[in-house]
Amino acid sequence: MLRVKSKVLIFLLFFFCNSVTAKPNKFLDGLEIGISEKGVNFNLINNISSKNQITVGLHNFDGNISNMEYDLSEPVPIFYSSKGFQVSFKRFFTGNNKQSGFFKKVGLELSSLKASSTIDLNSQIYDLGALTVTCRTCGNVKIETDNDSYKFIPSFSLGWQKKINKNFNFSISAGIQYFEMPAVKLLSSNSENQPPYVQTKINSIIQHANEELDKYGNIIPTILITSNLIF
Repeated sequence: MLRVKSKVLIFLLFFFCNSVTAKPNKFLDGLEIGISEKGVNFNLINNISSKNQITVGLHNFDGNISNMEYDLSEPVPIFYSSKGFQVSFKRFFTGNNKQSGFFKKVGLELSSLKASSTIDLNSQIYDLGALTVTCRTCGNVKIETDNDSYKFIPSFSLGWQKKINKNFNFSISAGIQYFEMPAVKLLSSNSENQPPYVQTKINSIIQHANEELDKYGNIIPTILITSNLIF
């Protein structure tokens, strides 16, 4: 997969470098640093013209973002991992890339987005008929989203740029992106040896997680806030 990413990135850099006919010796017009739902974004800025701009860069995040609570004695952290690179085309319909104004943006990312949780089965309470029981030797199980490969994610956004001075501006954009929501699966193999009442709880948690993801569909919001350094 790393070889594929490298080839795509080389192609994008070659394409954009050769597309700048007005300024063939200047590819880099600035740096864009921001934050989105995929974590920290770091992009290179290339101004094709006063109205048109291309950015290409990377995004990354690893950390806990929320808790899983359904049918659990205590909330369990959800670990979220986001890695990939993106390219976008921005068109200003008021102002230009050196002034304040509104813009529209089309983007394409090649990203790996994964989430996982580790559940301590020893601390859970299980229903067994009219009784409630525990399992002090059950250990841990890990559930995660079933998406090990990188996926293309197209997006469309509208945004606003505010000029601070000739070398610095701020922007915010929001829109939609197409992302095929993965299913949640059980990763740990030792669950096959668990008592039936433990397996029932695990299956219930996974089913509920998949039902929650299905509510979002494949069209989900995207937002990006950036600070831009202009050369």
